[in-house]
Amino acid sequence: MPLSCCGDIREVTYMGIRAAAAVALGRAARWGGETFMHRSAGNIPGAMALKVDPMVLVDLAKKVNPVAVISGTNGKTTTTNLVADCLQTAGVPLYCNREGNNLQSGIVTSLMLAPDTSKVVDAASAAQAPVGCFECDEMYTKYVLPRLRPHYFMLLNLFRDQLDRFGEIDRIQATIAEALAKTPETMFVFNGDDPLCAAIADRIPNKSLAFGIASDMGLSADRISDSRFCQKCGGALEYDYVHYGQLGAYRCPDCGWARPELAFAATNVRLEEDGFVFDIDGRSVHTGHTGAYMVYNVLAAYVISKLSSIVSFENYQAAVREYHPTNGRLQTFDLGERKVMTNLAKNPTGFNQNIRIVLNERGRVLALFVNDNDADGHDVSWFWDIDFERWSQIEGLRAFVGGTRANDMQVRLKYAGIQAEIVENVADVLAATGADDGKVYIIANYTALPAVRRELEGLEATAKGEE
Repeated sequence: MPLSCCGDIREVTYMGIRAAAAVALGRAARWGGETFMHRSAGNIPGAMALKVDPMVLVDLAKKVNPVAVISGTNGKTTTTNLVADCLQTAGVPLYCNREGNNLQSGIVTSLMLAPDTSKVVDAASAAQAPVGCFECDEMYTKYVLPRLRPHYFMLLNLFRDQLDRFGEIDRIQATIAEALAKTPETMFVFNGDDPLCAAIADRIPNKSLAFGIASDMGLSADRISDSRFCQKCGGALEYDYVHYGQLGAYRCPDCGWARPELAFAATNVRLEEDGFVFDIDGRSVHTGHTGAYMVYNVLAAYVISKLSSIVSFENYQAAVREYHPTNGRLQTFDLGERKVMTNLAKNPTGFNQNIRIVLNERGRVLALFVNDNDADGHDVSWFWDIDFERWSQIEGLRAFVGGTRANDMQVRLKYAGIQAEIVENVADVLAATGADDGKVYIIANYTALPAVRRELEGLEATAKGEE
């Protein structure tokens, strides 16, 4: 085993012997996985290190300038990668769990590896302390925030998600509030358009600021919302406009509780040929995507870039323009005559936003791959909260379903007026359709997406003559 997999003996200077041993074991596990299993394990090395030293993250945090931890039900992987790309424009080393390994173990794993120096510009930059940007599962904030102690904790949104695993939203709110209370120096940066996020700001001692969209995007409201009730008195909220779910400009007519003042406000949001564009601080920002939720993700990246004081607007916009997903989220595969876009959806809100993308782009070939493994949640009753009826209006629609819960999804689509064919994989979808049908849109949940991505990577390589 090469000595490099165990790190440098100098690391003992900033961590205790027990922590150093934990890191050495974790690195050895990572090396073994890459060498013998040809896999870059994201959680197992960190989990093994935590078995040896449950507080190893405290020691690992000493070697990084932790700019931000990002959480939320939807969009945290994409936003974390966007923020990381923006921070890298400063030309300093970076730590980030880019693959979405967002448990404490995944963050530990990312900190045990060498920082990304691919965009370090000179020796002076290389000598600077690496910056850190980390995605964190909402329920693991209670471990990560007090140990990592980031400058900013960003909460993107809260939606009901995998109720059989996480419970109702009030449990998640309580967990996040407790984590922040234990990290009073961390600023709470939250989506002010989401009343479920804003309610947390009212419960904590931390300094906080809100961001959001301060103009009507002209979108139709979702059929089902996770909460449009006042978080103070329980009364029904009134909205000037709704972007999606419970996100929008709200106020309570009974007690006066309302959307907080937005420290960062996107205005004049419009859909152009290359995606949504919005204005902020007197400048226009091009998102490059047609999904309305990407406005929030790109806005969130702007907020952290601005707060960090190391990213210029020009570098921020360049990073956003050059962002090309490679993790299956909003990723496009070029198969020659066919193009396939994949995205993750794991709850009704995520599916509803994907429905809007397909409608905006006038797609006609749709494939849904949904599993019910432990990481997905076994309860699939949420299928009935998705507005599939909107897809039934598409002329010439071809729909396909796959995964362990393909039959359940087929039944749900049937009741929405959509006839769907059950398939085993992406190849079946491509075989049943042709180039004249246009781009294929594949939506998959947690455990279904990796298999879809691997298959498409192989098909893309074949189309390019790489295999």
